[in-house]
Amino acid sequence: MSPLSTKRRHPEDDLAKAVAETLHVVAPRLLFWHVPNGGKRNAREAARLKAQGVRSGVADLQFILDDGTAAFIELKVEGTSQTETQKLFQADIEARGLDYVVCRSVDEVLETLRDWGAALRVSNRVRNERAT
Repeated sequence: MSPLSTKRRHPEDDLAKAVAETLHVVAPRLLFWHVPNGGKRNAREAARLKAQGVRSGVADLQFILDDGTAAFIELKVEGTSQTETQKLFQADIEARGLDYVVCRSVDEVLETLRDWGAALRVSNRVRNERAT
């Protein structure tokens, strides 16, 4: 087996990285963070994290908007869909009157943030990267 065939691909990780890099350029004052809940863990580690309050299904990106409200974005790449625990988390968020959106690209994240009233600036770097 060649080394390339054993290398794991993580397209949602790549999308999360691209979103974070873009937001640091176009919205440097935007308060957001990524929740790294995914990945494989052994039973002991999973139990330890659960005891600390880690919740399965939490959205990938969490925001505190300028008006003080929280908002959430789940990142998915084409061909993937939300898990049942992600759908439950979405329902909990929306039941509290907060925004939750599933986005499949950097552009969808930026459009969502504009809809939420976030101040974004489009830099030449972002324009150039989109053109390629």
